[in-house]
Amino acid sequence: MAKDKLVSPSFCYILAANFLLFFAFYLILPVLPFYLQDRFDADKSMIGFILSCYTIAALCIRPFSGYLLDTFARRPLYLLAYSVFMVIFAGYMIASLLSIFIVLRILHGFAFGMVTVSGNTIVIDILPSSRRGEGIGYYGLANNTAMSFGPMTGLFMHTNFSYETIFACSLLSCFLGFLMAYLVKTPQKQPVKKEPISLDRFFLVKGTWAGISLLLLSIPYG
Repeated sequence: MAKDKLVSPSFCYILAANFLLFFAFYLILPVLPFYLQDRFDADKSMIGFILSCYTIAALCIRPFSGYLLDTFARRPLYLLAYSVFMVIFAGYMIASLLSIFIVLRILHGFAFGMVTVSGNTIVIDILPSSRRGEGIGYYGLANNTAMSFGPMTGLFMHTNFSYETIFACSLLSCFLGFLMAYLVKTPQKQPVKKEPISLDRFFLVKGTWAGISLLLLSIPYG
């Protein structure tokens, strides 16, 4: 019996879109502390606070992202979140005040939380059910590859180019990723019966221990 086909144009496009998204993210990640210190004379505690704003914003939006993706069309939400994530790199280049940069960082976290959840959901939609584990493994590999090359490239560019050039490269990476994301075709989703909003739509009780395990694993990484 022939195996279901794993590789399709849409799967290749979303792999590329995911890699370019995370590459843009990781490219500026090691550079931001230097940028905040050099441009805004921020101290270490302020730098830590600003970097944390991004993660907290992404954390806050993710439960609602899942609800929105189950309720509305997924592809438009994915493209909207991707475009917002992309545009904010341009905002970094023109932010003249630290307060503006903090607002942009929070909005960036919201967009990141939305685009990553929607991307994860769409890749499941386009994979054949018999090969989802394998496909998700390749999808995660795109993140890991970006994590391998992004920070290294960012630090190299920090010693040779301006901050504006680094932000522009992240913007370009995201733009190319957005083009890839636009080419992704998703299957028609059956309408979902709109249930009343309740806590169990946002918190899965039986997933509590898995969530705690992931939290403890992430602390040393952070």
